[in-house]
Amino acid sequence: MRRLAVLDLDGTLTPDTLGGLLVRELMARGVCDGEVGREFLAAVERHDLGGQDFFGAVSEVYQGLGRLLAGVAVPSVERAVEDVWAQARGRLFGFVRPLLRMLEAEGFLVALVSGEPIEMVGLVAEDLGIDVYRGAQMAIQRNRYMGQVLQGPGRSGGKPDILQELASLHRASLERSFAMGNSLSDAEILALVGFPLAFEPSPELADLAASRGWRRVDRRDVLQVLPVLLAGEQGGEGVPGA
Repeated sequence: MRRLAVLDLDGTLTPDTLGGLLVRELMARGVCDGEVGREFLAAVERHDLGGQDFFGAVSEVYQGLGRLLAGVAVPSVERAVEDVWAQARGRLFGFVRPLLRMLEAEGFLVALVSGEPIEMVGLVAEDLGIDVYRGAQMAIQRNRYMGQVLQGPGRSGGKPDILQELASLHRASLERSFAMGNSLSDAEILALVGFPLAFEPSPELADLAASRGWRRVDRRDVLQVLPVLLAGEQGGEGVPGA
């Protein structure tokens, strides 16, 4: 059976919150309402700071995203996405491309799964040569956003549902799969794979990783720890899958 390698984006492959950068770009272009944009950015900041219900904060961010993009033409967002990533790609962590080569050499099917808008996730995945990706999807009609978030991976249960979908679609074994992320939404995936890795984890994820015996890494040692993890010297509490 195949093995998946599921990677988070913000805080894991890049230090940026790409959705926040995108909204700032849309505001600068006059594409979206400035007041709604500022409310959205405030919600993102509250979420990033923590100290509140994590998934409640995620829901607030998604609601704000829906309000922000309601009525906006899809091409306007796609052009902004291209410009944002053109600037942000230079801040991608240096380990990312070697890590992808390492995973591919080990036979993993790499998937980029992020709570960011699918337009952004897809562009990043294309740049990195990742064929499988999932992100937040908005309802679209007549090439304009309708204001509803149809799929929000950052929501409670969002990433595990995607993981199960990918495992079924690609006939992958979760017990032999790998995942890496930095937040509580990633913890839901880390708990389902045989090889979990908490990358520069949030305080909540750090506590969970300590209690479950998951390895913790940072941008300096991840390329050294990953081969050891995949060799089976550190498993974690992975749950066997199909």
